Amino acid sequence: MPKKEHILNRRDGLITMTGFFWQKNITMAFEKAEFAYSTGGEDLVGGFQLQIIRPNKWQTFETFIVFGSDCYEDMSFITWYMDKNRPLPPGEAFDPYRQQDFERRKAEGFPKPLYPSKISTPEATKEQQAERKRIGGW
Repeated sequence: MPKKEHILNRRDGLITMTGFFWQKNITMAFEKAEFAYSTGGEDLVGGFQLQIIRPNKWQTFETFIVFGSDCYEDMSFITWYMDKNRPLPPGEAFDPYRQQDFERRKAEGFPKPLYPSKISTPEATKEQQAERKRIGGW
């Protein structure tokens, strides 16, 4: 049985999900991934969990839990993280990489976000935010 992995590859814009039962993992472009949410049982237990539709003939789903709360929060986080033109999302896990990510985006001229969002995504510090505005980034 292949190792089951969920991978969000921000740099290359790829997402990896598990294959169905003993099939190999599936890697595809994030922009082509289709997401849905579970409806749960009669009592809604298991409802509103983010799922990815596997690109096969059976249209099977893979539950992709990030926070475990609801599909909207999970989808917002994943979209924010996968948009390499936005700053890294909040969270201590990303703190060691924030400055390097800021410098990369600065060198690229702070390109516009890849995916539309109504969620404000400011830089980690006021100084970085001011520099992005000064350079003319979105």
